[in-house]
Parts: sequence; structure tokens; C-alpha cells
Amino acid sequence: MMAVMVPLYATSLGLGAEWLGLLVAMPGMFPVLLAIPASRLVARLGPARWLFVGMLGMASAPVSLLLAPGVIGLAASRLLVGFFQLFVTLSGQSLVAALTNGRSHQSNFAAYSTLLALGRMFGPVLVGFIIDVAGFRASFVATLTILLLAGVGAYLVMLGNSHTSNGTRVGLGTGRTSVRSVVSNVGFQMAVLSSSGIFLALTVREAFMPVMMQDLGMSATTIGTLVSLGSLTAVLIRPIIPRVTTALRGTARTSVAGMAAVAIGVGLLALAPMIGASTLFFGVLAVVTGFGSGVGFPLSIVSVATHVPLAERGLALSLRLSSNHLVELTAPVLGGLLVAAAGYSAGFAAAGAILALLTFFAVGRVRPYEAADDVESGSRS
Repeated sequence: MMAVMVPLYATSLGLGAEWLGLLVAMPGMFPVLLAIPASRLVARLGPARWLFVGMLGMASAPVSLLLAPGVIGLAASRLLVGFFQLFVTLSGQSLVAALTNGRSHQSNFAAYSTLLALGRMFGPVLVGFIIDVAGFRASFVATLTILLLAGVGAYLVMLGNSHTSNGTRVGLGTGRTSVRSVVSNVGFQMAVLSSSGIFLALTVREAFMPVMMQDLGMSATTIGTLVSLGSLTAVLIRPIIPRVTTALRGTARTSVAGMAAVAIGVGLLALAPMIGASTLFFGVLAVVTGFGSGVGFPLSIVSVATHVPLAERGLALSLRLSSNHLVELTAPVLGGLLVAAAGYSAGFAAAGAILALLTFFAVGRVRPYEAADDVESGSRS
């Protein structure tokens, strides 16, 4: 919901692109600084407990907007989201990675990512409609209500995992040797190239596409619908990720295809101000971007889960999360400065070009990744 609400509310307050970029970047500050200590806390007290605490903390973000509407409340809400979302993300990934339900990592993370994408699908169109009909304050109340309901769900998860709540089976391995081992792991390398690259492009898209579309005369409902269309594509593709991976001949090749799709979907947004793009143009690019993110994010976690040893998996997930949020911290700020200086086209073109370059590097890791798969298969046989 905040993907649409934050940019539109910021511009309604009279903030320019550079300040908008800073606001979008704020949530990345805490994960960059605290990802590894947070993973230790999650391991010590259990991911189910921290999932509940994190969801309650997330609910404080719209409360800050209700109590202090304006720039200060908006900045406070972004900081609260960044801090507590770190624990929600680590807890959720740890719970899924530790599942022993007889299903593959691909299937488990596809289901997990589908649930996340459902929220991203319904949230933008809902909040856009609420903003058009009842204004921003009503959208803050709606966001708070949904987060509180999610907190109830997290509480039920905590009760259901009470027998394992004093620790997770995913190890941390935070010594120097383990960090070096994780960073040199080809599965981790592919995961970081894929997730961080896609995250970079999507962060720039999230920050500036709604405002650009508003400048082109589109309503908040239309903007929310087009943002949701990409999430709908991600929802539809994620349950069939194992089939897509088979069709594209492996996780590594599918990850590369996802990166390329997002590079195209975000990079071509640069044409919109020049051609006076229609809703069809934005809709097609949303579908292309949704496909790329729909396969890219869950497969980046699969790369960690299948290639990084169990004792180092928690550290790998934390480092992956840190790299994502380092991108979240820097990309919108730099993108905002570029947009303020040269316009929307320059910002989207730069994001697409950087992701295209990272895709090229990822292509070079495909063969080592598949060789590691062959070694792992041989050891199991």
C-alpha cells in the first residue's frame, strides 16, 4: 500500500524528487546497519516471536502519520517501517527455510513469495481508490487496520511454533571464515546479483513512477491499478516457478531471465514522458516487470537455500538482505538527484542500464552455478 501512498502523499506536501528519493531510501538504513545483529536476535528468541513483534512494530508506522501528519510523520513512518520490516523479513525467510514439509525449497519459497505478492497486488489499487474517494487520512487508517490483522495472523503463527520458539535451525556462522565462505559461494553470488539488481530497479520505479504517472494526468486509482498489475503477474507466475525453471533449464538461467525482464520493464519507462504513454504502455511494462520480480526474488532465496551449507544459511540470508537494503538506501537518493537534475527519463534509463550490466555479470556465474549443482547431485547419489 505504501508503494503508492508514500510518493503521492510526499508530492501533496510539496516535496521534490530529491526529497522523495530520501524518504523512499529511509527504510534501508536499519537493515544495512543491523541485519546481522538482527539475525542473531531472531535465532536466539525464535523467528515466530519476532514475526509477531515485527508486525506490531510495522503497525506503528501509519499511527505516526495519524498523530503527526506532514513531513515529520511521514519520515517517522518510513524509519519505523525499515526497522521492523527487517525482523519480519528475516523471521519469515527463516521459518520457510526451516520447513520440513516434504516439499522442495523452490515450492516452499514460491508459495511464500506468492503470499507476499498478493499483498502487493491488492494493496496499491486499494489505497489508490481510498485516496481518490476519502483522502490520505483514510488511507492511513486502512493501512493500520490491515497491519493489525496481519499481527493477529503472526500471533497465531507464534502459538503454532511455540515448541520451537527458542531458536531456529538456520545457523549464523558469523566468524570471518564463514563470511568469506558465504561470499565466495556461487549460489550466494547469484542470489545477490539477482535480488539486489532487481531491487535497485524496482526501488527507483516505486519512488518515481507513481509521481510521473500523476504528472501525466492519471488518477490515484489508475496508478494503483497499474502498480498492482505487476504484482498480479508475480502472483500468477510464482506458483508455477518450478515449471518455469524447468522450461528455462535451471534456477540460474531463470534468475538471469528475470533480471533481464526487470531491466527492460523499468528501463523502457524512460520513454513515457517523451511519447505521452498510455495506460496500455504502462500495463505491458508492469507485466514484464512482474514476471521478472516474480521469478527473481524467490529464486534468489532458493539459490541460498540450495547452495549455502545449513550452518551458514542464516548469515547468507542476512548478508543478502543487507545488500538489498544497501541498494534501497542509495538508489532512491541518487535517483532522486538524477531525476531532479535531468528528469524522469534519465532516472529510469539509468536504473535499467545498471541492472542490464548486473545481468551480464550474472550470465558469467551460470556455468559455475550449474557445476556446483552437478557436484551436489553427485554427492547425494
